[in-house]
Amino acid sequence: MKATPVPSSTCFPLTEADVWAAVGEVFLAIEACGARYNVEGTGLVLSPLEKAADLLAAGAIICGKSWGVGEDDCPSLEDLAKLPTSIAINGTQVATGDASLCPLGSPLASLTWLANHLPSRGQCLRPGEAIITGACSKTKAFAAGDKIVASFGTLGSVALEFKP
Repeated sequence: MKATPVPSSTCFPLTEADVWAAVGEVFLAIEACGARYNVEGTGLVLSPLEKAADLLAAGAIICGKSWGVGEDDCPSLEDLAKLPTSIAINGTQVATGDASLCPLGSPLASLTWLANHLPSRGQCLRPGEAIITGACSKTKAFAAGDKIVASFGTLGSVALEFKP
């Protein structure tokens, strides 16, 4: 964020245009999530509270290429909203998706919701904060030694390797 979003009118809610005006930079990223629960293939179903707790287990954010909002080469909102994605682990594609899989259907819609929700908790988006707006493809399990590559269509890719 380059600034705290402010409404274009004299009251809330903030619009997507209000929030986009406060964004300073867009970047490609992989969020390396930890997990408290390993239920894949077990038949167990997590409650909504357990799922929410598991989502709070982020381990790291690996940032790739970035663009300053307003620069000539910055992807447009339309490009970001339909951004295709894929994840490969050790050279095998394990997931595909696009930005419509972000909560509320787009990265900007997710960010706008957050900007409008935080004041109810006495908070706001602040300059210098990096915000992850949601996954564009389903997260897959990985292990020590795996090489993970997230591809974002024509915008590029981000890679990481977990060394044992």
